[in-house]
Amino acid sequence: MMDETGRILCNLCNVVPGGVICFFPSYEYQRQVHAHWDKSGLLARLAVRKKIFQEPKRANQVEQVLTEYSRCIQCHGQAGGMVNGALLLSVVGGKMSEGINFSDDLGRCVVMVGLPYPNIKSPELQEKMAYLDHTLPRTPGQAPPGKALVENLCMKAVNQSIGRAIRHQKDFASIVLLDQRYARPPILAKLPAWIRDRVEVKATFGPAFAALRKFHHEKSGLS
Repeated sequence: MMDETGRILCNLCNVVPGGVICFFPSYEYQRQVHAHWDKSGLLARLAVRKKIFQEPKRANQVEQVLTEYSRCIQCHGQAGGMVNGALLLSVVGGKMSEGINFSDDLGRCVVMVGLPYPNIKSPELQEKMAYLDHTLPRTPGQAPPGKALVENLCMKAVNQSIGRAIRHQKDFASIVLLDQRYARPPILAKLPAWIRDRVEVKATFGPAFAALRKFHHEKSGLS
């Protein structure tokens, strides 16, 4: 999965100008993936096309990372060479998935790696799930209330993250949901209508990449 995600990002970075933001479910998984890509050489391949930034854990470092990320994207058209923007490795529910604006070139593609389900071993969450299961009636054909809570928390975090990129009427970005579970009707139904109505489900990355390349070429006025 880590290698496949890295190869997909390499392909995306070849066709998406400006900024690409890749959201991981947790800081720990983001660090594991970064270390794996560094060892396998995928990080070096990515760095040929995009300058790579990681979301910092410390709040006092966020502004510096964002400033450098923005500067890199603003300057990429003037610098020449192979690098065509920046890649930000971020975390769902982290400091960069809420309240930060990645409009225009700062966020031309958002990649969601997996589904960021909350920790169901959390005593607080278990208590809430048990309470809902005990007090609310279960609707036939639907998930139990406790499980529905977990799905709602997950998709709320997803929607907050992908909503960082498209910020005004003339803005545009591609959104790549890297998990087959996003195609399930109960999950799909929890995406915002303006995204849900435009979702294209592809069985493999080849057709998806062709559609993404066409989209960005058209938006860039290259075709």
